[in-house]
Amino acid sequence: MEKPTIDTPNPLLLRDMLEPDNVETLGLCADLHLPKDGSGPWPGVVILDGLGGPKDSRERRYGRKLSEHGYASLVIDSFTTRNVGARGDVVRALRVSEAMMLSDAFTGLRYLAGRSDVDPDRIGVIGFSYGGMIAVLAAYEQLARTFMPDGTRFGTHVSYYGCSVPRLDDPATTGAPVTHLLGGWDRNVSIDRVGKIAEDLQRGGSESNVRIFDEVYHQWDGEDETRRFFPLNLRRLRFRIGSDGVVRDERTGLRMNSRAKRLGLISLWIDPTGYSMLRDDETTKRSDEILLAALSAM
Repeated sequence: MEKPTIDTPNPLLLRDMLEPDNVETLGLCADLHLPKDGSGPWPGVVILDGLGGPKDSRERRYGRKLSEHGYASLVIDSFTTRNVGARGDVVRALRVSEAMMLSDAFTGLRYLAGRSDVDPDRIGVIGFSYGGMIAVLAAYEQLARTFMPDGTRFGTHVSYYGCSVPRLDDPATTGAPVTHLLGGWDRNVSIDRVGKIAEDLQRGGSESNVRIFDEVYHQWDGEDETRRFFPLNLRRLRFRIGSDGVVRDERTGLRMNSRAKRLGLISLWIDPTGYSMLRDDETTKRSDEILLAALSAM
């Protein structure tokens, strides 16, 4: 396993990337797992962390597992990169924006595509919860073009219990398929809204499949052997990304144009009924099979 440090832009807002030369760069922390057999070029996968940061039992497990299946796997650590890796979930959510996470995803794509031992036409992206939302957003051509104007694109997108917050006015996609994996008892996600997002993606040009595991909670592939409760959830958040790159609250029309406004809009709709997390080994086995199938189809 290698630990490359890769320059990544650090935009607070999507619109900041309209003038990329004015956006500061940071050294992105990541773990690179390469297959032990052969010298490539291998297919690749970028692994985006959930709000808790990369865990040995989840993101790094997938990095190791996928390298054993012949993939060059890059596990992203967006939170340590921005010096909040040791902070709580709320601080990480408020300090690391969606634009930052998208930047890291495409920085990972750029890094893998630039390696001689990776096939640039066969690089997928997977993500968990917060990172799952980003894995879906990366399928929209508007956002891919913003962060990767050279035309390099992900070959497939897999979202594990991804937050169901944003929709785009322009649903045009890169054409790569998108797989949404959800627990039927996950109260951090609006399954109805994920269905609408999947319809957006289909209309925009991507095959988009929603797989719902009945009687399963959030983070079924985590460490929680007994049910763990988190006191806030995001299922009521409804943001819209305009063709101009401006993020607006769907209900009020208010613009997310600063860190304070982002905090205010999230606080306005956050749900104090919370959600639960519980490991489910059978579901983990099933979702692993779906993941490998999606990646092998690139």
